[in-house]
Amino acid sequence: MAFQSNKSYYSIGEVSRISGVPAYLLRYWEGFFTELSPGRDTRGNRRYTNKDVALVLTIKELVYEKGYKIGKAKQMVGKQPRGVDIDSDDKTAEIIKLQQQLKRDRKNHDLVQMRRQAVLRDIKGEIEEVLQLLGS
Repeated sequence: MAFQSNKSYYSIGEVSRISGVPAYLLRYWEGFFTELSPGRDTRGNRRYTNKDVALVLTIKELVYEKGYKIGKAKQMVGKQPRGVDIDSDDKTAEIIKLQQQLKRDRKNHDLVQMRRQAVLRDIKGEIEEVLQLLGS
């Protein structure tokens, strides 16, 4: 089952944030794992699909969590029958969870930014009042 989202494509930065894998390593994996081949947009930027994100999470799990060497991970990924998503239900759940966390983090960040701006405006107003009192 493919990842269900209102977003069909992800940039390399988004995939990096979702998976916790640095962008340079994602680019390396593209050359090493032939199954991982994101499309390109008209500007040449990578466009990862939901299936690509699930594959990145699978590779990460094989290499980092299960401790396989990259060659063995390549064999394991390559042995999967075509048209069958590798642990897609687990990966879909993980993608959804990470996406929700990113949304919460963005919302919290925006709220903090708004509060900071309000405090700075208040401080600026107070400083201007003090300067007026000193100048008078």
